[in-house]
Amino acid sequence: MAGAGGTALLGLGGWLLLRRRRRDAAREDGFEVEPVSIPAPPVQAPPGLGRATRPAERAPVPVQPAPVPSPALGADPFELGLNPLRIVFAENEVLLEFELLIGNGSGASAENIRIAFAAMSAHARQDEVIAGFHAGPPGEPGGPPFDLPPGGGGRMPARVAIARTGVNVVQLGGRPMFVPMVLIDIRWRGGLSIRRFGADFILGTTGQGGKLGPIWLDRPAPAGPLAANRYFAKQVAAA
Repeated sequence: MAGAGGTALLGLGGWLLLRRRRRDAAREDGFEVEPVSIPAPPVQAPPGLGRATRPAERAPVPVQPAPVPSPALGADPFELGLNPLRIVFAENEVLLEFELLIGNGSGASAENIRIAFAAMSAHARQDEVIAGFHAGPPGEPGGPPFDLPPGGGGRMPARVAIARTGVNVVQLGGRPMFVPMVLIDIRWRGGLSIRRFGADFILGTTGQGGKLGPIWLDRPAPAGPLAANRYFAKQVAAA
C-alpha cells in the first residue's frame, strides 16, 4: 500500500555524475542481525513490497547536459544515488521519502525514461524478490517520462510505503529493528530498442566508516540524518 503524494523530475543544471562505488564496499551494510522466529516470506513478492505513489501531474523540468568521460565497457548506463529524506511510522505503514539522483553516463541519448519504485523490508529471501521485481512486468512509473542527453542529470523526489504487516522484524542486541530497501526499475528508449536497468539500495541511519545504523522499532522514527548504500543481489532465478 502506498501513501498519497506525487513525484516529479527536477532539473539539475551542471550536475556532476556520482562517483561509482566499488561492489565489495557496497556490500558492507553495517548490520549484524539475529532473525526472530517468524515464518520465511514466500518466493513471490511479500505484502511489504510497496509501490511508488501516483505519478506527478506536472511535467518534468528539462535538464542540462554536463560533460562526462566516455563510458567504460560493461559500465552501468546510469549513475544513480539515493538521498533518504525521511522515514515516517504511520499506523498501518512505514513511509520512505527520498530523492533519486540520476545521471546519463551511457554516452548516448536516453529517451522516454520511465522509473518505477518499490520498497520492502530486508529478509532471508530478499534476493529472490528483487530478481522477480526486476524481471517482471513494468510497474507504475513514479512520474511522467522524460529524456536525458548524454551527460545530463537530474533529481527525482519519491515516496513509497511498506505495509506494517510486511515489515520483517529482527533483533539486534535484544532490540527490534528492520532494514528498509528501495528497488528501482528504469526503462527507456535507446535507438530502436527499449532498454532496462535496475538498482537497489539499503537505507539506515548514518553510521561510521560508511556503514549504516539500524532503524529501531522500539522508539519513534529517526529524526537524525539518514543514508543509503547500493545493494547488489546475488544472481538468482526470478520469482
